[in-house]
Amino acid sequence: MSSALLSRACALAFALIIGLLALAALIPAANAVSSPNPIQPAAMTVTVVLDKSSYLSGDTATAQAIVYRTPAPGNYTYVWRVRNFFFQLLNTTTTAGATFRYPIALDYTGTLRFEATVDDGQGTVAAGQQSATVALAYMALRLDRGDYNPGDVISAFYGVTSHVITNPSYAYEVDDSNAVIVLSGTTNATFFSFRTPNPSSRSYTFHVTATDRGNSTQAQATISQAAGFVLGLSFEKTSYAAGETVHAHLILTAKGTASLPSQFRWSLSTASASVSSITTGPTADLLLTIPGGTGNGGLLVFANELNTGAGAFQTVQVGSAESFWATQVGGITVFALILGVLFVLLLLMVIALWRKVGAGFGPIGGKAAVPPPPSEGPVPSAPTAPMSITCRRCGKPIDLSTSRRPIEVMCPSCGETQVVT
Repeated sequence: MSSALLSRACALAFALIIGLLALAALIPAANAVSSPNPIQPAAMTVTVVLDKSSYLSGDTATAQAIVYRTPAPGNYTYVWRVRNFFFQLLNTTTTAGATFRYPIALDYTGTLRFEATVDDGQGTVAAGQQSATVALAYMALRLDRGDYNPGDVISAFYGVTSHVITNPSYAYEVDDSNAVIVLSGTTNATFFSFRTPNPSSRSYTFHVTATDRGNSTQAQATISQAAGFVLGLSFEKTSYAAGETVHAHLILTAKGTASLPSQFRWSLSTASASVSSITTGPTADLLLTIPGGTGNGGLLVFANELNTGAGAFQTVQVGSAESFWATQVGGITVFALILGVLFVLLLLMVIALWRKVGAGFGPIGGKAAVPPPPSEGPVPSAPTAPMSITCRRCGKPIDLSTSRRPIEVMCPSCGETQVVT
């Protein structure tokens, strides 16, 4: 074979190979274009919401299944299951729908787990769950104060919420800070009182147990003896002018077991000024000058005793003069006096207007207002002779027998009718 023929054969084979490769590349692309986009599976989640976070034995629990689904809602079917703490199956319900009500047995306590499995009818299934606790009873216990001083009386109030313990008797006990019982007893009442001794324990714990037909529940509360310090703050007047000096009186009081120090460090301050003092007694008088450029209005004054950390604050009024509306006359502010005068004037105006048009307001004193008789107008004189008019058609006279107007008459000659005004 000549070299020319060989070159032509190689070129033809190369072109054939290129064509086959191009055809192989186009076939998958054509298949991809011709085939529709695959349907993505629906995304669906289920959230279970309970009407309570805890229940009593004998309650009816209500669970709601909230379904979130894309791209669009389906025709859901629900399967509800209830399990205990150990995942043992207690109930299965397929007819409840999105809302499921479950009556809890009177003898059940512990954890309940509510599970909802939702099927959208298109092949997507999702589930959600929520748990709650169940107790035989819940007991409330409240003390009538937050702390106490030695010798104070502390009262405890309590009650039981239950479907099982419905007629309880109560056993109570009070322990001191060393767990020593200082008071105990039984009662059918829903309160008892304990008088603290003097000296007292630093704290007391109240225990109450409710019992009914072998079932019981209990509650406890602890109260501590009053401690700490109270700082009292007072001023010689309630308002000042800018540039005046505030005279503040401070007094420190110890509560309960707290002890006052031997030395006291005082501080009195505002946002722009402060003074301090040291005394050996629990009282102090401090003078604080209000800066001359202070604007009118409320000024917050802070007081502190630094050794104990006690603090107090109070607002004083700052102004060159007392507001006119706040000025008092005989113990009554001007604003209240003006408001009272305006009310009296308005009342007098209403009474005067009511008298003037009283007939329109209904009867007064049980008698209806009698309208005045109509004024007498001119009395028409009776005609002395028959009146007549001329017929517009034939010109002959028509006699009139009455003076009433308007009136329609007919001509006796030609029969024409006309209206006389």
